[in-house]
Amino acid sequence: MDSDEDLARKLQAQFDEEERIARKQENEDAIFAQNLASQSHDMSESDEDVVEVNRNEEVPVRELVDLDSDVEDAEKEEGSSLQMIESSPKKAAVPEHTLSDDETDIEDLESPTEVPNKPDSDSTVTEKQTDSLTKKRSEHSVSDDDTDMEELVVRAEVPEPPKTETENEKELSASGSQSTPLRKDGSMEQANSSKKRPVCKFGADCYRKNPWHLEEFYHPHLEDKDGAGAKRKSESSNSISEPAEKRRRESDSGSSARKGSFSNKNMPFPARLAASSPFNFFVNKSYSVKETHEDPLSLVFPDLLNPKLGEIVESVQLNFMVDLEFLMTNYKAGKIESKPLLVMYGQMEGNPKDYPAVTCTKVNLPFQYGTHHTKMMIFEYTDSLRVVIHTANLVPSDWYEKTQGYWISPAFPLLEEGKAGLLDGESPTRFKRDLVDYLTSYKAPDLTRWSHIIKKYDFTSCNAVFVGSSPGYHAGEHKDKWGHMKARRAIRQHGGSWTSSVPIIAQCSSIGSLGKDAKSWLSGELGMSLTGAPGVCASAPKVNVIYPSEDDVCNSSEGWMGGSCLPYNSGTHAKQTWLTECMHCWRSDRRKRTRVMPHIKTYTRLNKSQSAAQFFLLTSANISKAAWGTLQKQNTQLFIRSYEAGILLLPKFLTDTSEIPLSAKDLSLPYDVPLTPYPSGAIPWFMNTNKTRPDVFGRTYP
Repeated sequence: MDSDEDLARKLQAQFDEEERIARKQENEDAIFAQNLASQSHDMSESDEDVVEVNRNEEVPVRELVDLDSDVEDAEKEEGSSLQMIESSPKKAAVPEHTLSDDETDIEDLESPTEVPNKPDSDSTVTEKQTDSLTKKRSEHSVSDDDTDMEELVVRAEVPEPPKTETENEKELSASGSQSTPLRKDGSMEQANSSKKRPVCKFGADCYRKNPWHLEEFYHPHLEDKDGAGAKRKSESSNSISEPAEKRRRESDSGSSARKGSFSNKNMPFPARLAASSPFNFFVNKSYSVKETHEDPLSLVFPDLLNPKLGEIVESVQLNFMVDLEFLMTNYKAGKIESKPLLVMYGQMEGNPKDYPAVTCTKVNLPFQYGTHHTKMMIFEYTDSLRVVIHTANLVPSDWYEKTQGYWISPAFPLLEEGKAGLLDGESPTRFKRDLVDYLTSYKAPDLTRWSHIIKKYDFTSCNAVFVGSSPGYHAGEHKDKWGHMKARRAIRQHGGSWTSSVPIIAQCSSIGSLGKDAKSWLSGELGMSLTGAPGVCASAPKVNVIYPSEDDVCNSSEGWMGGSCLPYNSGTHAKQTWLTECMHCWRSDRRKRTRVMPHIKTYTRLNKSQSAAQFFLLTSANISKAAWGTLQKQNTQLFIRSYEAGILLLPKFLTDTSEIPLSAKDLSLPYDVPLTPYPSGAIPWFMNTNKTRPDVFGRTYP
């Protein structure tokens, strides 16, 4: 009788073969033509000053999008207006990979002098990068537990078994293709590569990462004159064919431990999730940095669909940018593609008609420059319900190459005796009521239906506070329900009192227009709220901002392309140079993530010894007025433009103490402390400026 491990191998081999055949039948791959070149991050949603984009310049966007900005700031700029940008331009003055989901500035795309007009190559993604990403994808097993048939890897990510030279020749002969000679190193002759494969119809705009597409279609623009590309493709191919067992041994060899036996090798994801209580905070694995695979507090998309967490009968995905093919590939791998799925989105690629069980609804914003930036999943199981609040768009690169954060709730059971009340089964953090209020604020029938579903479940075990942002002018009792005022109320009531001399740490992937000095909004409003202070006062705390420097991006796992999720602009910074004194580098050596650029957003406040936190906030909201809101009418009204969602962890509900200990077995921050201030002469990463020095891959930018 086969062992579990042998059975898993056989199933995976069958899985691989089915996927290989399916891939050969595909002639069209759903891609974000321009944005996937830039790692497909959410488009643009800043709360910045706005001026008109030069009408002779074309900005590459898949479809018409409202670029987010701050109306109050915009009114100060003569001629400012909402910019509507056409899709599929022939040439872009702004690098394609700089547009992101985070709050970027239209005003910083404003001047031709700020956006370098450097002659562009045929493609912004070089052969070196494409092969590197192909190798990264093949080296990382998407499943955490190879011996568990329930946690097989996503089909699109499973490499084919290695073939011998004879098998390769036989396959080419059987398919009728012209035989291609093999070099001594096993690579195909580059000179004949075009004869055995059709030319990719996407041409230089093709940014597919999966190895099957690169093997099936010929990409002339990826060839080097000196033949170096063929060598790299050979190396990538060899890596792709690397036996899964060997990769698993490498991944498991350095597994770190948490709470004794807490390790990837010994614990599948459901067990690791249980062991992560009461924090339930995870980050994702990065394909290109193997050390991140060893982190027991890391995950991949299929982990969230593991049947051992519950049998999913229905789900909802709220997000900004959605690649429907990517999402449904994961749902198919989890064998739930036929289950009802509601997708509430801001931008989407893909045809919902291809998926009968999926209902897709675009979220329309009531105010200019706002965005639907929330990242949330809700899973209804046969007898329970679970909520996941995170920071990743539903696009491949967000999950594969950027640092993201995930909070995974406990499984909330059904209420007894068929109860379905808002106050029935409420937690001490009032998470249930706040979540229902948030969903009903959309005024969307599908989400109203989900609010009724949520009422049927017992949230007593929830230890997190829901912190959401909903567009609108919020006054009276509603002012403290949303944005930074909701965080202020929760921290003031439950977080204890700390002196204002202890700074706030704000870690983000984008920064908006913050005013003439820190007291204008950063410390005067957001900072005061994150201390739990009752109102605005002169003793506002200092806010330390973690945002990657230009050097951080240059040396990242993707080189300059790592800045695709960091849309801060030089024009905005020129108006708030005071912010440089607050800025700190992205460092995550302890969690092996220094080279994995952050799309995660977190806020916290540590004690003087930096051994514990007053709170920990994970959210989709960047440092932006549009996201957090700004006080108006003598602080009696809070104005918010965007939808955001986050969770606030407070010691009162976690450890019943005044602090949250920071350690590998308690709360593990995604970055290192003490913080690393910008070195002398260092500058923040700007998405709109030229970089003439080569990055780690030898590329310049753009």
